Amino acid sequence: MTRAVHRNFDAGVTALGQDADRQFFPTHTGHAGMVLHEELLDTAVGNTFEDMGAALLAELGEQPETDLVILAYSTPDLLPTVLTAPTLTERLPGRPLLLAVADQGPTAPFSTLALARSYARRYGFRRVLVLAFDQHLMPYDVPRSGPRGLAGDGAVALVLEASGDNCRVRQACGLGPQEVPGRLAELIRELDPEGTADVVAGPGIDPAWELPAGSGPVRRTPRGYPCTSVLGALAERLPAAGGGASLLVEYDPVLGDLSLCRVDPVAAA
Repeated sequence: MTRAVHRNFDAGVTALGQDADRQFFPTHTGHAGMVLHEELLDTAVGNTFEDMGAALLAELGEQPETDLVILAYSTPDLLPTVLTAPTLTERLPGRPLLLAVADQGPTAPFSTLALARSYARRYGFRRVLVLAFDQHLMPYDVPRSGPRGLAGDGAVALVLEASGDNCRVRQACGLGPQEVPGRLAELIRELDPEGTADVVAGPGIDPAWELPAGSGPVRRTPRGYPCTSVLGALAERLPAAGGGASLLVEYDPVLGDLSLCRVDPVAAA
């Protein structure tokens, strides 16, 4: 992982009630047994994944040819009928493979990093771009609190290159809260045996859970951004050459997924 950018977005300018979506939302909310707030289709504006992704690509600047682009999200796009990955990759050179990870809540960014590393190592990819999104405006009721609560819109872009193969992911599934502290301590000792990494803990990590003795300092990230909170904290302090490692940790009590990722400094060129 060689570059990372993160941004939270204020109220957007894209109207929710586009023609295609006026047909999409009634059909799909009806099938799901959800109440559609039709007035929002006439009044609401927000941020699309495309708009947020384009802003981060502009911040990254001119990009070399990319082999793989993976999107990570736990909520639908503002305009779910738009094919975000193809529209964003039109801004990149080459013809990258496109993948997405969804329906995993706060586990999605960790699964995405594991997938990115696996594809790069298996197929010899030189460069992978990860784009993670949070988007809170939908014309039906969604959680505003609790483990799946939504607070706003945000996006993170991560660049993984073969020259900087510096992240390792570990995941454990189907854990009840009472099982997490022991498994968390075990995986932290595996990824950070010397206790030198700075720990970035997502909101699913209970502050009462004791980390292994000698663990590094802990930074806790805010609720309401399930896909970008932890990655955003990493982007603000991506380990630099000569610095210390970062250890990302998160637990999803809905699915029982525990996820960790160690990111080491990239060797100086």
